[in-house]
Amino acid sequence: MAEKSNCKHWSLTSRVKEPSPLGTTVWVGLRAADAALQYALLRQKLASELVKLLGGQPVVATAINGPLGLTPHAAILTAITVGASLKHAIWALFIKEQKMSAPAALAIVGIETLHNTINTLLSAWAITSAAPTNGPPFPSVGETLLSSPILLVGATLSAVGLTTELYAEFQRKWFKDDPKNEGKPYGGGLWSFATHINYGAYTLWRTGYATVAAGPFWGSLIGAFFFYDFTSRAIPELDEYCTEK
Repeated sequence: MAEKSNCKHWSLTSRVKEPSPLGTTVWVGLRAADAALQYALLRQKLASELVKLLGGQPVVATAINGPLGLTPHAAILTAITVGASLKHAIWALFIKEQKMSAPAALAIVGIETLHNTINTLLSAWAITSAAPTNGPPFPSVGETLLSSPILLVGATLSAVGLTTELYAEFQRKWFKDDPKNEGKPYGGGLWSFATHINYGAYTLWRTGYATVAAGPFWGSLIGAFFFYDFTSRAIPELDEYCTEK
């Protein structure tokens, strides 16, 4: 999740810079658990069973020819989930400076897990799934990506967004770690392209993740939601705080 700890009215995090081992442990542990949950939903066909339970028709799975006993489509989704969880763990362990309470970590990770679970369920529902319905009889992950422009675009957006968000956060941390830059805003590196590059990157990978799960319509809705949330709430609050600071 894009770092929001500088937001004046963000009630779940603190601007106080101090270690928070319990909150960090909860954050990292639950992000790892989320990746395991999404994998289990896809690997054990639990997502398909939940779709049936809700009255839907699960997607007809292609051959289980991907890694870890998954279909290629499910393997791509799992890779994005693991990548996001790893990114968030790195942020919490090596970048985050502000205090984070255990309840805050629980609440934020709960929202992340909810988003991911919705994506997983939509990927298993025949009406919404972006899983390819034709192509090679036993496709690899690479063949699946190349045979589906939607999956290729979604996976690319996810990879670019996650990488950009993480590297941008590291760039800002390296700048702030230099005592000469105390109290100065950072506008170099990736931040020279956009004042809130981390929010843009988060929106990008969330859009890509949703597109891989359930196609461009769902991806566009998710992208529009986060764009609206950031531009109408998070960014104005952060700008107000930085101005007062």
